[in-house]
Amino acid sequence: HDETNGGTEEETIDSAHPTEETMSKNQTTSSISQHDETTGGLEEENIDSHHPSEETMSKKQIKRKKKLALAAEGKKLRKQRKKEARHAKAKEQGRDLELERKEQEENRLAGVGRKKRQEAWDKKEILAHTASFRVCLDCSFESEMYSKEINSLASQIRYCYVSNKRTAHPCLLAATSISSGDETLKHLTNVTGFDDWSKRAFTCTDQSLEEYYSENRENLIYLTSDSDNVLEDLDDSKIYVIGGIVDRNRLKNVAFQRAKNLNIATAKLPLDEHLKTMDTTRVLTCNHVFDILLKYREHGKDWKTALMEVLPQRKGAKLAGDDGEEEDSADIVIS
Repeated sequence: HDETNGGTEEETIDSAHPTEETMSKNQTTSSISQHDETTGGLEEENIDSHHPSEETMSKKQIKRKKKLALAAEGKKLRKQRKKEARHAKAKEQGRDLELERKEQEENRLAGVGRKKRQEAWDKKEILAHTASFRVCLDCSFESEMYSKEINSLASQIRYCYVSNKRTAHPCLLAATSISSGDETLKHLTNVTGFDDWSKRAFTCTDQSLEEYYSENRENLIYLTSDSDNVLEDLDDSKIYVIGGIVDRNRLKNVAFQRAKNLNIATAKLPLDEHLKTMDTTRVLTCNHVFDILLKYREHGKDWKTALMEVLPQRKGAKLAGDDGEEEDSADIVIS
């Protein structure tokens, strides 16, 4: 009986005082539970911090939140009303919008739009080959420019291409000295559709200016503000060269010196003859010079109209009238 009672007492003592193994398990379980509770609390706090309730927001924040919600709702309603108006108008005209959308998608997949644009371009391109001056962008100065300047040059070349594609009377446009591995070419190849530029009177070549036009060097005219010769008119038999330089006024006379070394004729745009004198630089970007040439012909050989249409209006450059009076303002500062 004593032994039995003793055993019972030992069991009671053991249950009241758990073993180290039991204690370890209990502590582990408790630790996990506490960790989960702590983590859950942090997650809730993070959610609350990302999406604060109106109770924790200031009056200004609440007001802004409601304003944004109203604006979003208003935009949604306006979009829906426009859609309903289009449907109502189509219904009055007896049109089937669903059928039209289906036909548009079929035409897109068949390349109908692309074919029409190509046909329209083919008609204009005849003029570029038969009755137009040519323009060359001399890109032989990359080694003298910084990466940011080269990136800017690539953008200017793109603007030239777009202007030439859109004008009613395009010209043959070439960019010389652009070799594989050059930064300029890398920027251009990143432009969507660059591979198709050659179908729109544009040529990109690694040949230098003097190599590409070796048989027409006598017809080259390098446009540079350092020239003493003023460009009075455009000759369809000539090739006008624009120096591919973005120098922020750092590289001076390099285009003029290159033309001199190559024994190429030079000329400058008639800015002084048609713009009132200003205390500002007369350096233009490649695309502005190119656009001025296109607009001069487009506006019936009118330099003043071409200058006013192309040059941006930030610096207040002013045209001089026939009697010397000031006319409208335009900007001539670029680069």
